[in-house]
Amino acid sequence: MQIKVYDDQDNPGGGFYAVMKCDQAAEVCPIVTGASAWVSLPYEDPKNADGTPLEALKYDERCRQISTEMLWLRSQAALS
Repeated sequence: MQIKVYDDQDNPGGGFYAVMKCDQAAEVCPIVTGASAWVSLPYEDPKNADGTPLEALKYDERCRQISTEMLWLRSQAALS
């Protein structure tokens, strides 16, 4: 798995999934050339909890959500 900007010159030319994670992905993300599939998994940024007593909890929640959904996505990709 690689996390890079969509037009990084080192990205593969094909055979990969483009996973957009921002909550505006469906509206503002570009076309990712060469992607076998484009998936939007929007996440609310936990930064609103920065500096509060809930900061660690909110970041942990988002981490678990992202991990769970990425594991599911990889399992689906393996089936196709």
